Amino acid sequence: MKRMITLMIGVMLLLTAEVCHAQLDTLGISEAYTTHIIFSSDITYADLSDPADVVAKVIEQNRNMVALRARCPFANSSSLSALESNGTMHTFIVRYEGAPQQLIVDMRTGGRIQVASSESADSKKAVTEAPLLSEIVNGKQQLYHIGVKKYGITALCEDIVSYQDVTHIVLSLRNRSSVSYSITDATFVVESKKRGKRTVAFEKGLTPKNRHGSLSADAGESTRMAYSFDKLTLADDQVLKVYLYEEGGQRNLVMTITARDINKAGKR
Repeated sequence: MKRMITLMIGVMLLLTAEVCHAQLDTLGISEAYTTHIIFSSDITYADLSDPADVVAKVIEQNRNMVALRARCPFANSSSLSALESNGTMHTFIVRYEGAPQQLIVDMRTGGRIQVASSESADSKKAVTEAPLLSEIVNGKQQLYHIGVKKYGITALCEDIVSYQDVTHIVLSLRNRSSVSYSITDATFVVESKKRGKRTVAFEKGLTPKNRHGSLSADAGESTRMAYSFDKLTLADDQVLKVYLYEEGGQRNLVMTITARDINKAGKR
C-alpha cells in the first residue's frame, strides 16, 4: 500500500513539473522599450520577484493588460506572476534584452507571434525606406497646439506621422520643476466625445508596436519619445487621450489629440 501511494505521489510530482515547465514563458525586456502582455480576463494579482530591476503595471483602462519595462540593464533573471479573474495563473521568466524581439505577447492566442518566414524583394525594399523610430524621435517639431502644462511639467505632442500604414506619435516632456520627473509609460485610449448624458461612452486602449526614447527628465531638462502603432484613424466624434502617470508620484498628466490631427498625419 505504501509503495502504491509513493508511486502515485511520484507520478503527480512529475505531472506537476511538466505543467509548470509548459506554462513558463521567457520574456525579454529593456529600458528603452515597453513589453505589453494581453490576457483573456482582468488581472486580479501580479507579483515581481525583483521590483528593483523591473517595472510592471496593470493598465487601468484595460485591466487585462500588463506593461513591463526594465529600470536598467540587469544580469540575473527575474520572474512575473499574474492571476486572471477567471482563475488562470501565469508565470514568466523575465530577462534583460537590449532589443527585445517580442513587444506584444497575446496570451489569448497562446502568447505566440507569427513571424513571416520569407519576404519579397519589394516588401524588404519598402521596409528599408521607412525611417527608424530613433530617426523620427529626433525630427523637427511640427505640432505646437497639442499638450498640457501642470506641476511645472509641460507635455507636448510634437508630431504625428504615417509611413506604410504605421502611425508614429512623438511626445516630449519639459521639466521646469525642481524635482526630477519620470513616467511609467504613456497610456493611449480612444474615447468618444461627451455630447450629453445620453452619449454612450466608448473606450479602447491602444497598444504601441514599439517605443523609443527616455521616460525621465531631470529638473530643468527635457526628453522626447516616439511610439508606433498599426494604422491609426479616428471617427469625427472620437479623440485619443494620452495618460502620463508619474512613477512613484502623483503628478499625472492627460493630453487630448483630436481626430483631425490623427487623420491628417502624413509623411515628413
